[in-house]
Amino acid sequence: MNPDRLWITMHNGDAVPVREGLEPDVRVARTHMSRQRGLWMGIVLSVLVMAAASCGGPSFSRETTTALDRELDTVMASNKMPGAIAGVWIPSQGTWFVAKGEADVQAGMPMKTSDKFRIASVTKTFTATMVLILADDGRLSLDDKLSEYLPEIANAENITIRRLLNHTSGIRDEDPTGAWAEYFAHTDRMLKRWTPMEVYQAYTGSQVQEEPGEWEYSNAGYVVLGMVIEKVSGTSVPDFCEAEIARPLGLEDTYFPEGPEITGEYAHGYDGSTDVTRMDMSWDFTAGAMISTASDLKVWSKSFVTGELLSPEMLEQQNTFVELPGREGKVKEGLGPEYLYGWLGHAGANIGYQCEMWYYPEEDATIVVMMNKLSSDESDLGAATKAWMQLADTVFPGILPAPHR
Repeated sequence: MNPDRLWITMHNGDAVPVREGLEPDVRVARTHMSRQRGLWMGIVLSVLVMAAASCGGPSFSRETTTALDRELDTVMASNKMPGAIAGVWIPSQGTWFVAKGEADVQAGMPMKTSDKFRIASVTKTFTATMVLILADDGRLSLDDKLSEYLPEIANAENITIRRLLNHTSGIRDEDPTGAWAEYFAHTDRMLKRWTPMEVYQAYTGSQVQEEPGEWEYSNAGYVVLGMVIEKVSGTSVPDFCEAEIARPLGLEDTYFPEGPEITGEYAHGYDGSTDVTRMDMSWDFTAGAMISTASDLKVWSKSFVTGELLSPEMLEQQNTFVELPGREGKVKEGLGPEYLYGWLGHAGANIGYQCEMWYYPEEDATIVVMMNKLSSDESDLGAATKAWMQLADTVFPGILPAPHR
């Protein structure tokens, strides 16, 4: 299954990629203490915002909430989706946060807005931020050659950290040995514990695929970034993410799993009617293994896009975009974020789960959509993408073209 080559046709005739992501330089040394001061300011501001919210704020009209419900219900019905969580947060308009359908079909358990999900390629936003934090602290440079850290990677002497982040490294998601075809043939038994190097080798055969320069979405490249993070930080990716991102921002339900289980209350994931929840996500590592909740992603969406954990200089680097061919600046790839008609964020889709997380800076607006089915036959691929686009079109008509229903 390769979601990286699929597109949705928009009302205006544009084709927007639906991949596993949107799934479609200077070295800035900054002290850890300065970042912590920024975090404290963020915490203070968050407390003030929460206090203001508790005093009451604007609410969506009944007409708008009815339209939002209708759009989500329509996508769920047309894709036979067991359940979904969706949230639209716009300070000037209101909040709409719902859970629909079932989290566990066999048990008849209703979905709750607090249920945990596998977030697939939304993981890449965390991976990119970890790399930029290391760059901010002067522990690596975005223009360092990969050979400084992982000389065993093919063509490492010609690949920079920056190119891994913006998908122009030349490392491709292929299957030269048939390892992926064999592994994905049984999605209900995906319990192998992969090492990051094994994942890289399965995608590439440890061979040079293309020279750096041309954009092509690369899960393999983000797995390599995970190895760089561990090499430079001297700690595991799960521990580094917890210490540098989750704990400072209070993301209590966001983490890298270290086995096939999801802790606490969670949504089961489905491949058609088959429950594929229990899956060892080491095969996707820093490209798509993380678990989170809609509430945590609401916080993370804005923090990520606005660079709350980064220096202003590093945020500027994060927002250095590569334009996708033929997209006329409407769809672009940054060092972590994807840009779509003014929205910034990321999408994700792995067997059993789909996730969309987007922030619109002009209106301080966030939309998160999570769905608990993605089938091997790709019949429901892009369902969450369609949903968030239609929700966005409901609250901001004409900014983001809604896909055909």
